[in-house]
Amino acid sequence: MPALVAQVTPQRVRELVLQVESRQPASNPGTVPVYELLDAFSTGLPISAAVEQSPIDTALRRAIMTAVSQIEGMTFVEGDG
Repeated sequence: MPALVAQVTPQRVRELVLQVESRQPASNPGTVPVYELLDAFSTGLPISAAVEQSPIDTALRRAIMTAVSQIEGMTFVEGDG
């Protein structure tokens, strides 16, 4: 998992945020659901069950929050989902 988390850099998060945000509906501009970023970083992993996904998502979420805090003009906002 450390290698996966190491891929979560401010530059990569910014790139993904801009890609995902461009596909958001006009009624929801400037936002990106964190699950979209989690999916992007974990795509292709051999995960067989939610019990395996949960610790990965937790580690990635922390790394994404840290990366976003280092990106000027971006803010991580905790939501319900």
